[in-house]
Amino acid sequence: MGQAKPYILRLCLGIFLSGWIFPQDKTLYILHTNNTNGALENCYCPDHPFGSVEKRTVFISEFLNKHSNVILLDAGDIFTMTHQDFKDSLMAEAYRLLPYDAILPGDQELMMDPNEINRLFDAMGIHVVATNITVAGIESLLVSHIVERDGLKIAILGIMDPYAVKYYSPELKNHIQLEDPIEAVKKTMKKLTDQVDIFVLLTHQGADLDYEMAEKIDGLHLIVGSHSQSAIEKPEEVNGTLIVQAGKEGYYVGIAELIIKGKEVVGKTGRIDTMRLDMPDNPSVMNMIHEYEKKTGRINHQKLKLKAKK
Repeated sequence: MGQAKPYILRLCLGIFLSGWIFPQDKTLYILHTNNTNGALENCYCPDHPFGSVEKRTVFISEFLNKHSNVILLDAGDIFTMTHQDFKDSLMAEAYRLLPYDAILPGDQELMMDPNEINRLFDAMGIHVVATNITVAGIESLLVSHIVERDGLKIAILGIMDPYAVKYYSPELKNHIQLEDPIEAVKKTMKKLTDQVDIFVLLTHQGADLDYEMAEKIDGLHLIVGSHSQSAIEKPEEVNGTLIVQAGKEGYYVGIAELIIKGKEVVGKTGRIDTMRLDMPDNPSVMNMIHEYEKKTGRINHQKLKLKAKK
């Protein structure tokens, strides 16, 4: 027994030192959504039987309970395309149920009256990044937002390409100024390069422009895209940047995983998970949907038919 103790002590010390000298890999999860388009729930149609925010809210809450080191982001077009005030207010309330770290405004947000979008942003209580965007009457836009997870500092940036607002009338977009997105990102990354470990860029421009942008900017780890409403099931890396996007109408939640050794990103993967109709509903969001149906008289009859069959 006397000889065993020193051996055990040496073994424990060796294990401790190996963990200290050779740190274990860890995973940073980035959950991402985009182009929800005001869909608290979806049509329950046979050709696309997907849920939306009523499922997403439960899915993300459960994911957060199971995993540490998670960041939650949205790349814009959160609200209705037709700017339905009551429904948009409910969507802002629904987004507040989840701990979104940052969002990027989409063209559907920026085409709203500044007073209305200020009200919705205040109701959401989420950081709004807009690295190349200036909007008259909106003071809450941030050039970047830095979050910290397990000793890592992650900079979140967000851009919109002028293409996203190309077909709006001059009257609608004359209060918006868009700096060159590539130059704005490079300039901001240069300022932050000694302060952060990882760069994540939210974009509102479409997947094709995301691939082009990744070629032109070094040092980006992840692009979370939107606008083209692309459901990218197997994301690819371009110039070391993983490019992801999670479809439309809340059908999917994107999950990107960055594998970290020390403070270096040594691996990247991504996928989208489908919000299936058989997944549980969030009671608070369902109450919002019932409130909307009661006030507007717009009943989801397809949902009622499916429930009647059960």
